[in-house]
Amino acid sequence: MRAFAAIIILAVVAAGIIGPQALFTVDETQLAMVTRFGQVQRSFKAPGLYAKVPFVDAVTYFDKRLLIFDAIPDSFLTKDKKRLIVDVYARGKIVDPKLFRETLTTEAQATSRAVDIISSELRTEIARDNQAEIITTKRENIMARVKASVAPKLAEFGLEIVDVRIKRADFPVEIADSVYARMQAERKRKADKERAEGAEVDAQVRSNVDRQATIISANAERDANIVRGCGEAEATGIFAQSFNQDPEFFSFQRSLEANKKILTSRDTVLLPVDRLGEIFEDIRQGVLAGSQAAVPVNGFTSDDDLGAACAEVAARRFVSSDLATRLRLDIDTTRLELVGSRKVEWPDASLGCPEAGKEYRKDPIPGFSVTLRYEGTIYELHTNQHGSLILACPS
Repeated sequence: MRAFAAIIILAVVAAGIIGPQALFTVDETQLAMVTRFGQVQRSFKAPGLYAKVPFVDAVTYFDKRLLIFDAIPDSFLTKDKKRLIVDVYARGKIVDPKLFRETLTTEAQATSRAVDIISSELRTEIARDNQAEIITTKRENIMARVKASVAPKLAEFGLEIVDVRIKRADFPVEIADSVYARMQAERKRKADKERAEGAEVDAQVRSNVDRQATIISANAERDANIVRGCGEAEATGIFAQSFNQDPEFFSFQRSLEANKKILTSRDTVLLPVDRLGEIFEDIRQGVLAGSQAAVPVNGFTSDDDLGAACAEVAARRFVSSDLATRLRLDIDTTRLELVGSRKVEWPDASLGCPEAGKEYRKDPIPGFSVTLRYEGTIYELHTNQHGSLILACPS
């Protein structure tokens, strides 16, 4: 019984000593290879629990995941004999651990060898293209060609290349400043061109606005002069009616007004008393003669010309006000096109636009019929002689 227990104890001790030497595990992220006295016996790519000869076999593990082969930035000569500082890296993995163990041994050696091969192939490919093409359009093509060239060479070491990437391609330090200066000069040239074109447009807009403002101001001044002339003509007509009713009283009243303007409170007149009546009579006769004279008003030589101008201005202002009220359109009166204007003698104060149910006393009124057009719409207005009365007949 004691002998049996001793055997069991020896078996447990042997299992505790020999077990770890006879079994090993392979993780999902690992590749394993069993060597005996430096010679490769087996390789394992799948994860699991495996056995080996205790104290004789050794297990070497490799990373199954992607490895990064990062090269140091280096200077490369392009087809057009210009230099570029290129920073490149690649990603690959071990696919044949036995071949990898026999050729490179360690991952550090694999990285060094892969970087040398990639840099050599990259130097060859960059020498086939111009500097500008590499920077702008040919980078993807270069990386694809380098990957295709490197793949069979790395396969000889049990490596599979997955991707090759150029992180950056810059100008050398000694010429970077000059390149940046040229880029800045080019941007400045474009900016100056944009500013010059903007200044030209600004000048054109300002010139156009100034021209329109001048035209509007001139038209407003012209209309103001016409309106003043119309008022003066109306006043002259009223004076004429007063004169015809009682010429002597009218001349006396006007002479008093003239005396009031001529002889102010600060004036001193020295003359014989018997001459005072003659002076007042001379003033009265001058006022009378002036009232009977036909004097042009604001440059118009005839009353018909003045009346036509008054009627047109009144019609334009009427239509402009109507558009502003009904359609809320604030337009310049010069945008209204004059279709026609004719002199008419209206039969009464209705000016040809009688209101229904309203009676008018027959009293002929000279005036005008003015036709205007704005964006295809026709407006017909009826006015008296000087535009102080204006009506639009309902359509």
